[in-house]
Order: sequence, then C-alpha cells, then structure tokens
Amino acid sequence: MEGFTEAYNSDNEQKKYKYFLGIRSDRLLFIICLFIAALFWLLIKLSDIYSVNYSFALKYNNAPASLRLTRVIDSTLDLSLTARGFAILKMNLFNDMETLDINLDNYTIDHKGGIEYGIFTQELTSRLASLVNVGEKDIQLSRASLTFELEKTGSKIISIVPNFDIIFTDQFDLYEEVKLDPSEVTVYGPQSVLDSLHSISTQKLILENVQSDQEINVELNNPNSELLSLGNNQSTMYFKVEKFTESELLAPVNLSNLKYRIKTFPMQVSVFYRVAQKDFNEVRAHQFNIIPMVDNLDILYAHKLPLKVSKHPDFVRNVRIVPTEVEFLIAPFLASLAPPI
Repeated sequence: MEGFTEAYNSDNEQKKYKYFLGIRSDRLLFIICLFIAALFWLLIKLSDIYSVNYSFALKYNNAPASLRLTRVIDSTLDLSLTARGFAILKMNLFNDMETLDINLDNYTIDHKGGIEYGIFTQELTSRLASLVNVGEKDIQLSRASLTFELEKTGSKIISIVPNFDIIFTDQFDLYEEVKLDPSEVTVYGPQSVLDSLHSISTQKLILENVQSDQEINVELNNPNSELLSLGNNQSTMYFKVEKFTESELLAPVNLSNLKYRIKTFPMQVSVFYRVAQKDFNEVRAHQFNIIPMVDNLDILYAHKLPLKVSKHPDFVRNVRIVPTEVEFLIAPFLASLAPPI
C-alpha cells in the first residue's frame, strides 16, 4: 500500500511540473511575440516622417588669422527639420543638440562694412543636410545670415623654438642642431601682447631608441589662444642622426700667447673626443689649439700651467685633455730679466 502511495505522489508531482512548465513556456512565447511586435511597431514609427524644432547656442571659432572675434551679434539659431525618425534619432544620439560650432574656416566670410562680418546660412544648411542625410529643402533656419564683429590685429614674426626629449640607442647622437621648417611663424593679436612675445615653442616631442634620421610634424604651442592666433599651426622638425665613436690623438701645447720663453713637460697632451664615424678620418692634430690659461696667473711664481682647448673642429664634441696642467721651465736668459722677489 505504501509503494502504491509513493508512486501516486510521484506521478502527481510530474504532472504538476509539466503543467507549470507549460505555463512558463506560454509566458515566454508571449513575451517574445510582444517584443517582436513592439520592435516592428518601432521600426514602422521610425520610418515615418516627422518635423522637429531645435534651438542652438552658436559658438564661433577659427576666425581668420589677421582678425580677432570681438563680439557676437547672432548668438542663437533655430532649426526646423523634416526627416524620418531614423535620421532624427541618429542626430539626437550622436550630436550635441544644444550647441552648434561654427568653424569659420569652412565658410565664406562676408564683410558687411566696418568691423561687421557675417556668413550666409545657406552654406550651413548644405552641411547640415549632408550630416542628417536629408534634402536642403527639409531644413529651415531662422536666419538667412549670422553676424559678428571682427577687428584687425597686429602681427609679428616670431622664431619657433623646438621642444623635445630624445633618447638614442648606444653610440648614436645628433649630428647637427635640430632644424625647423618653417623656423618662424606670424603671430596675430593685440600689439601690447605681441611686444612681450619673443618666441613660440613646439608642443613637447618625446623620441626614444633613435638611431636614424627623423622628420616629424609637430603642433605649435599657442601661449595665449584667447588673444593670439598663429599664421600656421605646425612645423616640421628634422633630426640628423649619426653613429659616433670615441677617439684620441696627441696635440702640442701652443705657447705663442706667452710673453716668456718656456718649455712644458710634457710638450704634448692627449686629446679625447667624440666624432661621427663618417668624419673619423677628417680629424687632425693641428685643428686643436691647446693653450695655457695665464689670466690672473703670475707665471714667474707658478709651479704648473693649467691648460684649455681654445679651438677644435666643429664636428667633434665632448673634448677633454689629459693632463689638464703641465710643469714648465722658463728659459734662463729670459728669467734673468724678471724682477727680484
């Protein structure tokens, strides 16, 4: 009897499970159908044509370099758009619908007289129509033109200064100073600001593991973008890179700058330097001038003469001498002319 009861209960539970499973499947199917219906309804609605209105705050930028925007007369613009829901949805999702940037570089600026200038909104209509993918007749703007004031500014040609950090691989280095093209830029702005401006730097350029020539376009750094504009915003930096090696030679000590006749010990010193490998065979001893430093030195009472390199080839660097001072003797017949101690 107990076995019969257990079998009955198990069968009953299975029927209940199948019943609830059936209900859940029906609900899931209903939700899926409802979602598909809603999706088709949304697609149909987005295919319809709507008319919407927007009001934009205008932001003007990139005025001509020789002019400065001093006052905005038309600061807002209303737009009426007729388009399919898809286009309107896309525009609202991916564009700022509160502020409209007016890049004056892209428009023909009309000089209305005095300091008053403007642009015709027909050009703006064409750009908006292309953006939203509608016909120009589907866009209506509240103004036929946008008006603002531009004033002429002073100008000054300023030198460009390169700003960079460069790390070379072993043995490589700059062969010559970095070159810029252009090396100058015309800066426009209030004359009082221009008078205090002496150079314009490039944006910071960082190079690593360099072992070959480099040619890189860099942006210029405008020190006061609100008051100043640049005739051009870029310059090209040229880096001439060569492989260098260290070398040494013997060079004589030149005593021609002394009024006494002396002899040094040693008479030659070792000159150490770095040179580009392509110039290695161009280095000669006579290109180095090693002289005693006798300023503020009483040679009659000195024990050693300190030395310095007064001249060396332009294409060598990191020049040093060993030893940096030498012992010496004054010729007897000249020493006898010296005043007694």
